[in-house]
Amino acid sequence: MLYEFTLHVPFKRIDEYTELLNAAGIYNLYYESPIEIIKVQNGYGYEEKENEKVDLKIYASDAEVEHLPEAYFALLEETLSISRNGISYISREETDWEETYEFEDIDLGNGWVIMYPNSKAQYDDQHVLKFDPLAAFGTGLHETTQGCLRMIMDKDLTGKSVLDLGTGSGMLTIAASLKGAEKVVAVDYEEVARELYHNAELNQLTNRLEVVQADLITGDYTIDDQYDLILINIGANETMSILERHDLLKHSNDFIISGLVEWHIDQLIAVFEAAGFSIKEKAQTNEWVTIHFSKG
Repeated sequence: MLYEFTLHVPFKRIDEYTELLNAAGIYNLYYESPIEIIKVQNGYGYEEKENEKVDLKIYASDAEVEHLPEAYFALLEETLSISRNGISYISREETDWEETYEFEDIDLGNGWVIMYPNSKAQYDDQHVLKFDPLAAFGTGLHETTQGCLRMIMDKDLTGKSVLDLGTGSGMLTIAASLKGAEKVVAVDYEEVARELYHNAELNQLTNRLEVVQADLITGDYTIDDQYDLILINIGANETMSILERHDLLKHSNDFIISGLVEWHIDQLIAVFEAAGFSIKEKAQTNEWVTIHFSKG
């Protein structure tokens, strides 16, 4: 049996409570920081609301601790100097506690569907991009990713070379490959080769895929080759830094840029236009903007 104990405590004392519990041998803790989402120049940020209270949840199993829940009531009272009236608990079978999140397939509305591993659907009249996020960043759910996918899937990339910067779990790399790209170089700060090659296998890709782990902004890695198309789905500030760091506008005549918010795109557009690029296509979902810049 798994027990969940809940304490309603001031957030500004959460570190103190955590240290006391850890010192008493209690480590299975969980709480959600009280935050307020705020707009910032590059998108969204958050502020912690120090003066609010939070639910501090403590987990214990009777397979590991004897005499639950009474044993934990006594331990929590002694450790935190609180009354048991301030402690609530529930219990449930451990097998019922485990939950899995299943993604629903995404119809991009242009003849393509993102299909996740749990799906049993049949898409006889649509093209399918099979995708398993695993542990890397990027699920396909965000507006920026879908904006990029729609643009990529509407293009014929047969025989083309593509550079995908900030690839995450590799969805844009997979999309470009499915559209015929002969070579795709995928770069990310994290080690994402396992996820990307796994998804390439799901889609039975046979083109040349190269995965590079590198810091694009402050690292030693440099972009030296020319590409038919460069993809960046990160954010305006990060994109600007990468453009400058690698003199990137000299390495392709076509860019699809996303991760942009509508209130922070003017400077980026000005940089591209100053280099002779124009906006070939622009799409927006809610506040998120995706732009295809082209030169020549």
